[in-house]
Amino acid sequence: CWLPVSGVDQSALSDFITTQQAAGGAVGRLASFVGIFSGGSFSQSTIFGLGIMPYISAAIIFQLVTSVSPTLKKLKEEGATGHQKIQEWTRYATCGLCVIQAFGWLSFITSQGLVYQGWAQNPLWWLMAVSALTAGAIFLMWLGEQIDKYGIGNGVSMIIMAGILAGMPNAVMWVYRNFEPGD
Repeated sequence: CWLPVSGVDQSALSDFITTQQAAGGAVGRLASFVGIFSGGSFSQSTIFGLGIMPYISAAIIFQLVTSVSPTLKKLKEEGATGHQKIQEWTRYATCGLCVIQAFGWLSFITSQGLVYQGWAQNPLWWLMAVSALTAGAIFLMWLGEQIDKYGIGNGVSMIIMAGILAGMPNAVMWVYRNFEPGD
């Protein structure tokens, strides 16, 4: 979470998210939730900001569609070959979801004035920023699949666990600062 997307005012974004979280705003809650899946890099707008969420969403979509589509159900019943084909389609759907989510996130932070002056009007910036966020999510998808492939564990679950553990020090400090014995 140390590789920021170029053109985004990271300090202004951090202040905005902190203010939203303190106020209990929807954006603050969303950033906290998505931060679990991205190790907090969503609120910092780094290349891993989308986290593993697009892959999880695509996998859920294909699981649901497989249960209602006779074609996909038949493909799933073919065994390893069918499973591989569905996995391939899940990867393609992940790419599409990444582009949509990246564009949505960048549109939001642009509308909030959190992108440096002049960058948001440049189509090359949009292409670069959407590509960077998509590449980060695709890398996490690949990393999760490699963890699965080599039998270390469930890769996606381990990436989510890493995001939760990355947020633990802040959570412990929040409890320490806000703890009142009488409450």
